[in-house]
Amino acid sequence: MTVTDSIKLGMEHAINFRTGLGRGFMGLPISYTYGGVKYHGLPSGSSASVSLSGPGTYVTTVTGEVGGGLRLRAEVVVYADYPAIEWTVYFTFAAGGSGAAGESGILEGVNAIDAFIGGEGAALEHNSGDFYHADGYTVGLAELPEGASFNQAPNGGRPCDGAFPYQRLTFDGHGVNVSIGWPGQWSCEYRGERGGVRLRAGQQVTHTVLRSGETLRTPRMSLVFFAGGAEEGANVWRRWYLAHVLPSRIGGKVAPAMAFCNNAGGEEFQEADEKNQLEAIARLRTYTRHGDVWWIDAGWYPCYREDGTKSWPITGTWKPDPARFPNGLAPVGKAAAEAGMDFLVWFEPERVHPGTWLDKEHPEWLLFNKDNDPSWDNRLLNLTDPDCHRWLRETVAGLIKESGIKCYRQDFNFEPLMYWRNNEAEDRRGMLENLYVQGYLAYWDYLLREVPDLWIDSCASGGRRNDLETMRRSVPLHPTDYGYGYHHINQSYRHTLHAWLPYTRGWATSWDVGGEYVKDVAYAADLTPNDNYKTVNGFGVLSFTDMGQFGKSPEMDAYMDRMLGVWERYADMALNSDFYALTPNHRSFGEWTVFQFDRPERGDGAFHVLRNNKAPQDTLTVYPKGVSGDLTLTNEETGETMVAKDVGAAGVTFSQPMRSGSIWFYGKAERA
Repeated sequence: MTVTDSIKLGMEHAINFRTGLGRGFMGLPISYTYGGVKYHGLPSGSSASVSLSGPGTYVTTVTGEVGGGLRLRAEVVVYADYPAIEWTVYFTFAAGGSGAAGESGILEGVNAIDAFIGGEGAALEHNSGDFYHADGYTVGLAELPEGASFNQAPNGGRPCDGAFPYQRLTFDGHGVNVSIGWPGQWSCEYRGERGGVRLRAGQQVTHTVLRSGETLRTPRMSLVFFAGGAEEGANVWRRWYLAHVLPSRIGGKVAPAMAFCNNAGGEEFQEADEKNQLEAIARLRTYTRHGDVWWIDAGWYPCYREDGTKSWPITGTWKPDPARFPNGLAPVGKAAAEAGMDFLVWFEPERVHPGTWLDKEHPEWLLFNKDNDPSWDNRLLNLTDPDCHRWLRETVAGLIKESGIKCYRQDFNFEPLMYWRNNEAEDRRGMLENLYVQGYLAYWDYLLREVPDLWIDSCASGGRRNDLETMRRSVPLHPTDYGYGYHHINQSYRHTLHAWLPYTRGWATSWDVGGEYVKDVAYAADLTPNDNYKTVNGFGVLSFTDMGQFGKSPEMDAYMDRMLGVWERYADMALNSDFYALTPNHRSFGEWTVFQFDRPERGDGAFHVLRNNKAPQDTLTVYPKGVSGDLTLTNEETGETMVAKDVGAAGVTFSQPMRSGSIWFYGKAERA
């Protein structure tokens, strides 16, 4: 089945689901308890209006009165070009209305979805998210016959920490991709029932009164239906994601990016200064015409210990370090722009370290953990405080504008959950988290609205806050902090991520010496000239290069420039294509890894082929998807061309040395 067929037939399942919601979506599958009374669906007597929010995108807004001053508003998004539906529900309390008191009754057990999805042979594809471990992004499969169940929730309040808010529910011949768009602590339960599966999901804990004027919102639930199996489901999701989720900030799209940086040899960017950054940018174009981004990561602000040494986690004074950047960051931003690059700068505004400007000047804006113990190193900036929120958005937007920053990178390196829960009363459980999440999203919306052409990179100790609400505003340039130089591990990560977050990176780093992996091997060993294995393994939609890799030798400089040209073609194809993994999702350096990216509408594609450093087989035959007949393949690195005969039946056989990689492009293929 082609992806186009899967979309077309998936429309029937989406229409059947929408039809089951009732006229005007009055049967929207949500549930909650208010004032001790359980509700399912929208209030009777609700009214609906429909608007067009974009090409082929319709929003139905439904409003109604629950009672006792509690008003409900649901926003339902339907896509005309994809079998997709989304919704978010908002509960707002108004004191004085209908005899309402100063606080609402208890609103609890709010499920953003409480739905039965029909089908036989139910199974759920899920995975473990990112948690700084070799087992991150591990895919699991839970069968869901009648009576069986599967439950999942992240760790510590970041939505991809130890769990993943994206799941794929398959039945015999069809399925649905499910997203829980909540940048906080969500939970879900899938339970097999007769003839299908019951799904409940939402913010993990809600048991709260609302004060006058307050709004509690649910996660954004996204369902993308498909016909066929999980492979078709992944590619329907990818196409919908690229068409309707990936932010459009640069020339109508977020283009694949090659990032360059110079950390001046220190930990993170603690040794970066105006002089060494300007010198590195000036040198860059002598080596290569490629590169879209100049990257400054953590440590550019004052981050001094009492003994005068620097430590990048000392966050909370958001201005350039005057000792290193006496003119601010503007000279670096100007130089990057003149070199044809966007300027990316790292921030971590939510973490406040003791002794920093925020800690000393505005302790009333901070949340503490462990019974408000101020001795803890991390304070959480309280994004629910209006004055704090105003200061943050205006200060950061001003710094972005004056510095010429084009990509705002936000990190989040500790767990917020206990900061929320330890500061909530018994009758306000879940409310602080809910208001905080609303503040976080409003902050990003402000930056994107106020700074022309800004784009955002989402980071949270790697990839721990990449839910769909976050991804609608950003891209995940750095989806994990683990295993940069473990080739086989990051191949597995990409195997998983290509099926959900098309805009992601590779890791062009090596920690293997003599065939063995040594974690944190000396950095000099990572600068081996012409390391084909490391380079091709690092190909992703984003690739990353330290300026220190240039200037080692003319041979290495020429090789890197040539390979960046290969990457440029590959990256565009890898983003704007269907994805097929032609080898299992393994974590073994004794196996090959082969990915296929196929663009059926253009008739071309590419194979990303990696023979790992202990893979004993000299050849590997794989069976490509979506193509048939004879296939002509070209390796732009080596100039080789080969013809694979009758690939539908015979497959494609690759032969290359142990510890090597290759990109083989094909064009104008016959379609299967």
